[in-house]
Order: sequence, then C-alpha cells, then structure tokens
Amino acid sequence: MSFLGVKEILKLQKDQKVVLPFLEKRVKNGAYELSLGAEVYLTDSISGKVEKLDQTNNRQVDINPGQFALLLTEEKVNIPKDKIAFISIKAGEKLKGLINVSGFHVDPGFNDHLLFSVYNAGPSTIVLNCGEPYFPIWFAELKTELEDDEAYNQDNEHYGKLNHITPKYIEFLKRGELTSPKSLLDKIKETDRALSDRIIKAEEKTERNDWLLKLLIGIVIAICLKLIWDWSAYDRGYNEGKNYKNLQEQVKQEIKKSSIDSIVSQKIDSILNKKTDHDNTKKTN
Repeated sequence: MSFLGVKEILKLQKDQKVVLPFLEKRVKNGAYELSLGAEVYLTDSISGKVEKLDQTNNRQVDINPGQFALLLTEEKVNIPKDKIAFISIKAGEKLKGLINVSGFHVDPGFNDHLLFSVYNAGPSTIVLNCGEPYFPIWFAELKTELEDDEAYNQDNEHYGKLNHITPKYIEFLKRGELTSPKSLLDKIKETDRALSDRIIKAEEKTERNDWLLKLLIGIVIAICLKLIWDWSAYDRGYNEGKNYKNLQEQVKQEIKKSSIDSIVSQKIDSILNKKTDHDNTKKTN
C-alpha cells in the first residue's frame, strides 16, 4: 500500500472527481483538507436538535468541554474501489483537546459526505466555523480493485443517506448520561457545595440548639434561685411571726401579772394606811 502525493491527488481528482466541491489550494502535505459543512449536533444542545450552519449568519459552533458533537463535512468524497482513504483532525484542533472517535478510514466504494463524531477532552470550549478546513483525508492505493460486492455499496444501511445527520446517530448520543471528566468534576463540585451547605446548616443548628439549651438552663437556674429565695423569705417570715406572737403572749402575761401585783400592793397599802390612821386616833384619845 502506498499513499498518493499532491500530484497523484490532483490527477485522481481530474479523472474520478474524488472530492466535490474541490479547491486545489486545499491539497496540502499529501492530503486534501475537508471543511465543516452545514449541519452539527451537540450533546448539550438546549433544543436537542441538529443545528443548521451557513457561512454568513450562523457560522460558528461551540463544543464545550466534556461534550460530544456530530460534524458533517461540506464535501462529498468518492473513494474508488482500488483506493482507501484515511481521515483525521488537524493538529491545531487536536491540541485544544478535540478527538475524533468515529473512525480513521473511509471504505473503498464510499460516495457521500463524511460524518465525524468528535469529543472535547480539553478544558476549554472549542470553536469551529462553517466552511473552514479541519479534516485532512489521505488516499492510498490497493494492490487490486475490489469487486462491487466487496466494496462499500447499497447494502449498507446509510449508503447515500449522509447528506444530513441521521436521527439514529443522535439517538446513540442521547442514551444515558455523559460521564465525561468535566461532568464528573461538575458533579463533584456540586456535591461538595451541597455537603458544605449541609455542614454549615448543621453547625448553625447546633449553635442555635446550644444557645437555646444555655438559655433554658439559665431560666431553670433563675427559677430555682427564685424558689429558694421565696422559701427562705417564707421561712423567715413564719419564724418572725411566730416569735412576734410569742413575744405578744409574754407581754400580755407580764401586763397581766403586773396588774395583779399592783392591785394587791394597793390593797396592802390601803390596809396599812387604815391601820396607821386607827392607831393614831387611839393615841390621840
């Protein structure tokens, strides 16, 4: 197997029209540079539908980190049955992280647009423009030409149907959830934020509960101190009242006793006075 050089590609194009439309300036480094066509599909598309591009109003497509995209070429390629082609993505886009995951060869007998399935493994959004060359294709010779039933033919379900992105390929990318490094990192960050929020809320709840507990303990202590003080005051009042009552009784007893002694003394004094008066009267007589 040998690869065709620039002159061989130009001759092949002249004889068999292997690329349509064809621009001679796109033949570089032994390859022809295919360009981005009018249809793309992005896995993070809001509409979930194929996007239409043109070279004037809607030219740009953004492939975000961790996302897949289906890219249809502007050109149709016609691979002779004695040739096989190999495809890739230009180094400038590869260095940004764009990876071709759809395959690296085109079968002998293939005659249609090419559909690239790519993945952005880089950290930043990759921007592509409609009509710009991104996909080099190399042609190689086969030792013998394939028969019709050996080459790519109408028995293939997509034969002649790649003038647009078919729903079947879109369905493949819609199935399940993408587990790209970027989406995993986003989920980790989201989980970390949620966990941090829960920890903060738990700490706030704990602090609030501690404050309420301290307040409750303070109230209980205040009530206990109030009860102790009230009981002491009651006990003092009771004892003072009891002592006051006893004192009153003592005073009454003393007063009563003093009254009796005073009456007796008055009686005695009265008798003595009468006796003295009597004696004085007798002496006088």
